[in-house]
Amino acid sequence: MQLIVWFFLALILTILVECGLSLLFRSRQLTYSVFLCNLLTNPLLNLLLILYATFIGENYYYIVLGFLEIMVVGVEAYVIALMTDARPRKALLLSLFFNAASFGIGLLLQLWIPLFGL
Repeated sequence: MQLIVWFFLALILTILVECGLSLLFRSRQLTYSVFLCNLLTNPLLNLLLILYATFIGENYYYIVLGFLEIMVVGVEAYVIALMTDARPRKALLLSLFFNAASFGIGLLLQLWIPLFGL
């Protein structure tokens, strides 16, 4: 049960961070595309990481995480380019920016949460 809570918490926090940042660009279409991207990629990413850790173990976890994050950036860049008519380079930079921010905040939360026993 706790795994499901963390699963949805990760999705909600990612959407809040990335959609919040997308608001800086004052484009409803961009925010909508970032929202849809995260509904597609975040659950899949977390499910693949859970399956990897469960069935294969912790070996090479961070390499797998890095590879999957790169894939997420690419998929989200493609979706952003399609939905906003942004040029591929701009879409890639936006996707990289949003994902780096949410990944960084996620890392900080992983360090911070154990300090409070959550």
